[in-house]
Amino acid sequence: MMRIRIVAAAMLCCLLAACAFGSYKALIPSEAVVLPLGTASSAATYIQNANDPARWDEVTADGGPESFDIRQEGYGYWLDSDSWLVFAQLDGSADEYLMQVALPDEAIEGGYVYSYAVGKLVGSKLYVKIPDCDDLSIDTMNALGLDAECEISSYADLQRVIAETKDAAGYSTYYLLR
Repeated sequence: MMRIRIVAAAMLCCLLAACAFGSYKALIPSEAVVLPLGTASSAATYIQNANDPARWDEVTADGGPESFDIRQEGYGYWLDSDSWLVFAQLDGSADEYLMQVALPDEAIEGGYVYSYAVGKLVGSKLYVKIPDCDDLSIDTMNALGLDAECEISSYADLQRVIAETKDAAGYSTYYLLR
């Protein structure tokens, strides 16, 4: 439980700090879901070094490398035993995906909060970037009724904001799949 919380916390910190896109319900419909991770059963986390962007540092916890179990079930993947990950193909891209991570939150009705990112699979590495509301035009924010919480309410709106912001953020994390 603690391992996934650390990985989720790393992603969540990026999401919260940057006004990332989120929702209180799952937005990716089951008919849009793809399963790109193949037979991966675990992942180790690496982040881009702030002083040297060409270097990637392995995330550690409790004195060892931070890794977590991946288990494919149905149309998605369990990360350890309490977070749920699904992918949808991004329009016009063969190797980039929209990612939806359901993170447990007992304070939320339904028990999960959903966060969104873009992933790119390169061999056994899943690179992740997190576009956010700060990258949207004020016109788009107004048209979608987005506030400081940046809560997205529909899959169509999610696709729109990802399309408009996906090039604004760089890949700063990757997961080595095993």
